[in-house]
Amino acid sequence: MNYRWNYEENGMFTLYAGETAVLTAYARAADTRLGSLDTRAARLIRKESGKSNLLLVFRNAAGLELYEYLSVRDDKPFARCELRAKDGSYAESNDLRPLIMRAKNDYDSPYLWRGLQSKMLLIPYDNDMWSRYEAAAFSAGRRSADMTVLFSEETREGILIGAIDFDVWKNAVACSAHDCRTLEARCGYAASGENTHDFLEHRTMTGECVASSEFVVLYGPDFRELLEQYGDLIRSVKEPRTWEEGIPFGYNTYAALGIDLDEEKYRQCGTFIREELMKNNFENGGTTYINLDGGWRDIDREAMLQVKEEYLKKGQQAGIYDSPFAYWGGDLDAVIPYLEEKHTFREIVLKNEQGEPLPPLDTAYAYDVTHPVWKKWTKQKAALYIEWGFSFLKIDFLSHAGLEAWHYDANIRTGRQALNEGYRFFESLYLPEVCGRPFFISLSIAPLFPCGYGNARRFSCDCFGLSEDIEYGLNAQTFCWWNGGRLYQYNDADHIVLHKAFTMPRKSREGEARARYTAAAISGGLMILSDNYADSEARERTAKLAVNHEVNEIAASGTAFRPVETAGGSAGHVFTAVIHEVPYVAVFNWNGGESTEGTTCIRAQVPEGIYRDLWSGTRICTDHGQLIWRFTDTDAVLLKYEGPDRNTIF
Repeated sequence: MNYRWNYEENGMFTLYAGETAVLTAYARAADTRLGSLDTRAARLIRKESGKSNLLLVFRNAAGLELYEYLSVRDDKPFARCELRAKDGSYAESNDLRPLIMRAKNDYDSPYLWRGLQSKMLLIPYDNDMWSRYEAAAFSAGRRSADMTVLFSEETREGILIGAIDFDVWKNAVACSAHDCRTLEARCGYAASGENTHDFLEHRTMTGECVASSEFVVLYGPDFRELLEQYGDLIRSVKEPRTWEEGIPFGYNTYAALGIDLDEEKYRQCGTFIREELMKNNFENGGTTYINLDGGWRDIDREAMLQVKEEYLKKGQQAGIYDSPFAYWGGDLDAVIPYLEEKHTFREIVLKNEQGEPLPPLDTAYAYDVTHPVWKKWTKQKAALYIEWGFSFLKIDFLSHAGLEAWHYDANIRTGRQALNEGYRFFESLYLPEVCGRPFFISLSIAPLFPCGYGNARRFSCDCFGLSEDIEYGLNAQTFCWWNGGRLYQYNDADHIVLHKAFTMPRKSREGEARARYTAAAISGGLMILSDNYADSEARERTAKLAVNHEVNEIAASGTAFRPVETAGGSAGHVFTAVIHEVPYVAVFNWNGGESTEGTTCIRAQVPEGIYRDLWSGTRICTDHGQLIWRFTDTDAVLLKYEGPDRNTIF
């Protein structure tokens, strides 16, 4: 793209891509002692420029200095800032804004900045409380966690702005509260009532130099490619936890049974998977994972371990569940189990400046993951899970550890520092050299960033088996398909309910079940079933839909399908991928009732010709460059390209 930064005047600097002025920007920061500094009003005291770097130093009347570092590395532009005091004393801040951006002008800046149809991708901080993704029109005060992309739904032209390090700050890219055409890249984004779930303001960082996160800016003709480039960049900074055993196929007890677990139900679900599904193509690497969820502690331990041993002897693997960062017990004075010394939960929950426990979040107290007792207890639990023979662990409600608080370790000042500390410690307990075997870590409720500490991350909140679940899950697929293989090795589309979850008001229809299974298969991640197999209808439905060899091969490939359209705050209907040089198109009707869904081949970037639905075997031919499917109700088709005409079949 031939990017370059140029200092203009009056504290403004511009990013060019060739001759296009992608954006013009200034910077601002606030210090608790010396007030705020806005580069437009401060004095430029130093300017250093090199072939691909630009350093600008500004000073205000109070002696506060802001260092703005602008660079281009590997043809990608970056920006960060540092706050310092002229006299060499400490700086203290929880508000650094290295880029406050807008169009340079109306004639050589992208029309995205002023187009009334331009959209801003809103990324939720985490996947809790049924948060969702949205392509929204510019509006004053709108915020996206850590990154966003401005784009045209019609042309797909886009500008991406995103943080690339997540060690210290909760970040946001936000429309100015006073100007919907100005975007601010901000470090220190957290406050009561915001979508980070915090009860307290973002804590400050202090020192001779307080540095922001670094942000990247990408510009190009297809915003989907920008999102993938951004994911590749993040991966180059933080490699995701790796797993060499293939995408897990299997079962989880939660959607089917909730916490109503016992030995026989645990045995029954794994037996059905083994005897009815594994021999008919529902497996990967010759095994399946039978995973317990919340409520497993109510099963007699010896009975539970006996069933688990049965699985291992018959070629299956077993998984277990924990919420290592959240306490659900309610009684803070209860004694922590498994430890030789007596300690209570009150000791290890997060506290405010006065030493009082933070209020519960989503009815659970947050643990202080810097506390040595929490670490000792977490290490003891890990030793038990490993000793018991499990090789898969679903961990839940991880956002709790990232709440702003006063930590046991005074060197940890921000919630994101604490979350990284907790993740690093937790992951170290499940390394293959520690466990003596590969161990899969699946993140359930978790912030999108920091990333890479698990093998997979669920990209939505709980998602079950009705039309509304199909739409909700595809909303995540539409806007964060690119997470898989980049931020995390795999996406997780949540439990695949083909009949009825314990929370559902009715049984799903077959079309809904087929759409749910298809959505999981194109997610680029886990294939985890969850129905109550004591019900003959559930067994029959699952035995019909979970054994399609071609669909399961797509799932096992780990390919995350791209959306063709973004559909505002909802979900796309059409997704595409190329697997082993063969184009595939997934088409969904999640509206319920009759609907015609499809796309043009040019728009979807797929060839014209013959396509075969992997579910029904029906072949259709594109018509005047259009690929269309008529649905009678919620359902899905998974189309494989078979050639340009009826005489050319792969």
